[in-house]
Amino acid sequence: MTRRDTAPPRRCGRAGASWWVSGFAAIVAVTASSAGCGGGTSTPDATVTEPQWWRPTYGSVQNWDIQLNPPFDVSSPRTMYVLDLWDLVPLPMTLDYGDGTPIPVVAGRLAGRITELHARTPATVVICRVETGMLEMDRPDTAKFPDTAIGDAIPDSPPLAGRPHGKFLDIRATSRAAWAPVMFKRFDLARQIGCDGILPMHNDVGSYLKPTAFTITSDDVLSWYTEVAKQGHDRMLSVGLHGGETFPTTYEQELDSFDWAMIERCGEDMSCDLPAPFKRADKPVLALEYQTSLPDPDGDPPTMAVDQTATVCVRQQQEKNGVTEGLLKDDQLSSAFRMPCEPDDTSGGAALRAARRR
Repeated sequence: MTRRDTAPPRRCGRAGASWWVSGFAAIVAVTASSAGCGGGTSTPDATVTEPQWWRPTYGSVQNWDIQLNPPFDVSSPRTMYVLDLWDLVPLPMTLDYGDGTPIPVVAGRLAGRITELHARTPATVVICRVETGMLEMDRPDTAKFPDTAIGDAIPDSPPLAGRPHGKFLDIRATSRAAWAPVMFKRFDLARQIGCDGILPMHNDVGSYLKPTAFTITSDDVLSWYTEVAKQGHDRMLSVGLHGGETFPTTYEQELDSFDWAMIERCGEDMSCDLPAPFKRADKPVLALEYQTSLPDPDGDPPTMAVDQTATVCVRQQQEKNGVTEGLLKDDQLSSAFRMPCEPDDTSGGAALRAARRR
């Protein structure tokens, strides 16, 4: 496909607390006679392994939102928010790369929000968006990426969630060693500030219509996806797959590597069946549609208009599709507009509740 753009474990004590704590691992030995866990025969050698990071299941993330640009509003009780990593930095800090030149990082526009969201009952999952296939040139760590790893500018029409100043990264397997450690410092930061997981974006560099300075194959893309997921899990972070619709085998080949997936504009492009392997594996697929449709690459008018937005939701929710939870959002991915694409249980899933929600 050609790219046009873009059950909880048993626990004892701490009643009401979330089973994940800032995405940190929890592997515990539990005996049947432990205090507060009931009686019964003691089995001191029995162990229960809790999930090491947030692993959502089908239907568990219906009330979610993504906000990457102002205006921000995370006051609504959501199961999960997807927010930008750099916006969530809680206070000024430095990132040490071991080369004698640490990088200063200022507090983000959403400083303190992770603590607030985790303090809710139930706690809200915070997923930190991280660009791993492109480089936004105004990020604090941009200077740490070697020039040889930076390619052409990503097309900025329409802007990528309001941030057009991005360039492709050389994700070829033979080239990553020069810059991947810098990228994975971002994962360290996500873990440090309390992100429950990450949404690594734009790894599907080889799918864009505009050629880059590099010849990137589907094998390069798939191996990079796998490495990104591994590095996230090594840091006990939940990892979502983004952009899998651009290569036919991505969802099947990367199913075991990722915990959930996000697909964009599948209702508009009629490609919502592609992530079906995730749905069959009981892993959520979050679908993201926009108020404004993309122009056809061949110059034809857009296939969707703003007053036809319910159509993309209907396409998302067809039984054959792989979507489990869908949203319609404003182009800037702010708090300005949010409409869930939810089946109406009273009509067998055919009708949709199209009420506008904030």
